[in-house]
Amino acid sequence: MIVVFGGTTEGKQVARFLEEKELAYLYSTKTEAEPFVMVHGKYRFGALDVRGMEHLFRQRNVSAVIDAAHPFASLLHETVSDVCLRFSIPVIRFERIYDLPREAAYSKNIYYSSSFPEAIDLLRFLKPKRVLAMTGVQTIDALRSYWKEHEMRVRILPSGKSVMFAQKQGFPLGNLILLKPSGLIEEESRIIRAYGIDCLLVKESGNSGFLPVKITAAMLCGIPVVIVKRPKLPDSFITVTKRSELNRELERISKLHHAGE
Repeated sequence: MIVVFGGTTEGKQVARFLEEKELAYLYSTKTEAEPFVMVHGKYRFGALDVRGMEHLFRQRNVSAVIDAAHPFASLLHETVSDVCLRFSIPVIRFERIYDLPREAAYSKNIYYSSSFPEAIDLLRFLKPKRVLAMTGVQTIDALRSYWKEHEMRVRILPSGKSVMFAQKQGFPLGNLILLKPSGLIEEESRIIRAYGIDCLLVKESGNSGFLPVKITAAMLCGIPVVIVKRPKLPDSFITVTKRSELNRELERISKLHHAGE
């Protein structure tokens, strides 16, 4: 059995690939996701600690793990690495693409930070009047020390669950922008101008997180961008970005598995 940690665009790509190959798999997400057609796969949701993951792997007789979860799901990545090293289970990381607009490499308006505290220090250095954080509702607490003292808008998904989460964090509801990412430069630029934003805060979420679109929109509007860099993946992960590479690694793992029987 293969376990896929998904909940992302990449997770669904992996699931479709395994369906085409007619391979049995378990698709796992932290929170309940929208259903999609699975013939050879089964679905579960809920966060897993080390003990929970160990129980799941024993129960399902797991032979390989494909980590296609969000790049910022650090705790999951660490838990997967820890458990799989103990069980001698190989982990394939199906990674997203991280292309940036060519102009971004030469722009003096692009700032990188290795963490949210460092990003907050950068924002205080830049002294914008109104920041727009496109980092998701789960980052509101990490940004607390900034929005408590400075004006910040946060764009979150237009769902009751997201609004309730923001409310529980004490974030001003009037400063929320309830919109899904459009993936369109024109729409992102319109939002920046409509809300009088003079600085953008984003995560290094790759192409499927619309990072190039967000950066291009900010550059067109002439405002700085602070990017929180993605966490480093465990060294034990085998990283691939293409279906052909994924297929190659699964075939290699299958041969090793059969040779060890």
